[in-house]
Parts: sequence; C-alpha cells; structure tokens
Amino acid sequence: MAVSTPARERTRREIVRQAMALFQANGYNATSLQDIATAAGCSKATVLYHFSGKPAVLAAVLQPAAEDLAALVADAAQLPRAEAQQLAIDRFIDLSVEYRGVVDVLQDVLPEIEEMPEVAPLVANGMRLIDYLAGSDDPLEQDVARFAVNGLLGECRHSADSSDEDLRRLCEVALGRLLRRA
Repeated sequence: MAVSTPARERTRREIVRQAMALFQANGYNATSLQDIATAAGCSKATVLYHFSGKPAVLAAVLQPAAEDLAALVADAAQLPRAEAQQLAIDRFIDLSVEYRGVVDVLQDVLPEIEEMPEVAPLVANGMRLIDYLAGSDDPLEQDVARFAVNGLLGECRHSADSSDEDLRRLCEVALGRLLRRA
C-alpha cells in the first residue's frame, strides 16, 4: 500500500516550490505573500499558517542549500587546514552548480540578509566557508577567498547559457588560480 503525503505537507511544499520560482523570476522584494499564495493555489492566510512571514518562506526556500553548507562546514572542521581547504573548494563548486537557482535568490537578498534572523545560520556558515576556502588566517587570503566566492556566485547566477559541466569547469579553474593551497 502506498503511503501518501498529508495535505498540509503537500501544501507547504507547494508554497516553497512556488516561492522559489517567484523569488528567482521576480526577486525576493518584488514578490508578495499574496503572489506566493496565488501561485500555490491557496490563500495568503494558508501561507501564514505554514510560515510566520516572507523571511520564513525564504528560509524554507534556502533550507536544502543551508543544510548542505552546514554539512560542508562541519566536515571541514574535522580536517587539517590543507585538507579542509581542498574539501571546501570541491564541495563549494558542487553546491554552486547544484543550487544555481538558490544563488539567484540569495544574491537578491544579500543587502538585507543580516537583518533576517531566519537565515542567520546560513550567513554564519558562509563566513566559515570563506575561512576554509582561504586556507589561512592572512587577511589578504581571506579577501581573495571572499572575492572568489562573490565572483563565482555571480557567474552561477548569470550562467543560463552555461551547462553544469561548463560552470563546474569555470569554478575549478577560477578557484585553482585565485586560492593558494594551504
């Protein structure tokens, strides 16, 4: 006998799915809760039943990427610096390619992301990722790592004509050239 997903869970998933599409197409700030509700085929009250507000919807949209980033940071924390840097580079490339759409959404909210406690763990793990990518406590290496991350995320965002493999290759070459190995 097949197990079915409860209606509430299906509705929640649809809200998140539609929010992702709308945030990516229109931007976070240009998308209202009513827009999300209409796209999901429910009322705004239903959206608010599942989420405390638009930042909570955003957190749900970002959750899979945030969980994978948290796992990367936790894994890197267990390794010596050089190995942690290589792991961070390899997995950052994978995450950048896998979550291209999320990068669109994330780039749109960066100016106000620190004001959203719902995504604070994602921001904190992003900062830890920079440390691992830099492979050093040197401020210049940290700046280069930040520069590399921002550049690659920007390329992931505007890479509609690039295949995943092309984007992966670009990320590998760029990070290899920009980041000194620890």
